[in-house]
Amino acid sequence: MLTESSYHTALWVYALAALAALAMFNLWFLPRLRWRLRAVLTLPVAALLLTPALIAPDADTWAPALIVAAFQWLNQGREAAVHALRPLALFTAAALLLAVALLVAAARIQKRREP
Repeated sequence: MLTESSYHTALWVYALAALAALAMFNLWFLPRLRWRLRAVLTLPVAALLLTPALIAPDADTWAPALIVAAFQWLNQGREAAVHALRPLALFTAAALLLAVALLVAAARIQKRREP
């Protein structure tokens, strides 16, 4: 059984590993892309990795939604994973909308700067 300090340590380790994975993703797979396209690709991946969800609908502890959804889906079926898939889909869609908004804003700013 996890103690409270080991639970917090595990969440911090996961969050730092997810951030390191995002950095590696950008350095290895997207080195030649412009920052706008990197944002469009990185923000949804960050949402997938960092969105939290309750480990069960009646639980009081959190875990990464992607992991919760995967374990619930594999062990108990799709219906059990819905409580983790909802926030995962919501945050991923929000991150994608934010990335597209940044892309549009950057294009408008660049268009204004050009004579």
